[in-house]
Amino acid sequence: MKCTPTLLSLILCMPTYTFASCACETIDSWENLKNIIQSSSTDALLRLCPFQIEKPNVESSITIPKSMHIMCAKESRSDECIIQGTHNTGSSTNNEAFKIPQNVHNVWFQGLNFQGIGNGVIKSEGLNLQITDSTFENCQFPPKSRGAIVLIEVNSTATIIDTTFRNNKGGAVQSYGKLTVSHCAFTDNESTPIWISNDETESRGGGVGGAIMNGPGGYLKIYDSRFLRNEADKNGPAVWSYEDTAIDLGSNCGTENHIVGNSQSNEGVILGVCDGIYYKEVSSGDSTGNLCASFGGECGSPILDK
Repeated sequence: MKCTPTLLSLILCMPTYTFASCACETIDSWENLKNIIQSSSTDALLRLCPFQIEKPNVESSITIPKSMHIMCAKESRSDECIIQGTHNTGSSTNNEAFKIPQNVHNVWFQGLNFQGIGNGVIKSEGLNLQITDSTFENCQFPPKSRGAIVLIEVNSTATIIDTTFRNNKGGAVQSYGKLTVSHCAFTDNESTPIWISNDETESRGGGVGGAIMNGPGGYLKIYDSRFLRNEADKNGPAVWSYEDTAIDLGSNCGTENHIVGNSQSNEGVILGVCDGIYYKEVSSGDSTGNLCASFGGECGSPILDK
């Protein structure tokens, strides 16, 4: 089947893999997970038995070596694959938990739960990253202008589906490539919070895009997603876009996404609201930018915010 760049094809055209059995891998530590991933066969489907492990935030990243589908082998709704970050870490080191190099494509994370991880969770420089049915909660990224819990780099492509970003500090998603977000929930994420680290001094980040930042050169499409109570200390608490290359495909909603003060005199004070996409610049019409294009309405019951 030939893939076409339509929303329907996002799921139909995800990478497929062949495998000999339905057995799952037992995971008992971060090092164990690293060894399994980095020694896997080409185009591997890694079915991980439900687990809960700790990742000290000072430990090194896992570099994905080839195309693979990393999947939590859930047999019931209560099964989880949890990676729990531990210990504080300095903001001078950008050491995401998972790194996808420029020459590695078709990596798929499915059904994973990332909690409390410092220095970001995923940095992708390859093509066709897929994140589905996953949760990013209480994670952090240092208060720098470039980087987030999930970072999509220049010339990269990614799709995030049916995934929750909750209470993350330092921006949930930042993209400089082509990104599609569908059926996701972004709740209580902050772009540039007070950073918890071992450093004596800190520098604040860009201050925009508490949930999603679409950076220079980025192209963003959002469909049927929820944005609740995200914060930024400059603009675009829900979604911030450098240009008018962020597209609301419909069925999105936003509620109480606030621009808040970060100085000692006005810390926590609500300075503005944007329950939609904030455009720094636009290329058409008489407008000079700095526009907030609200989503279709407020979000209803939080029951869908898993």
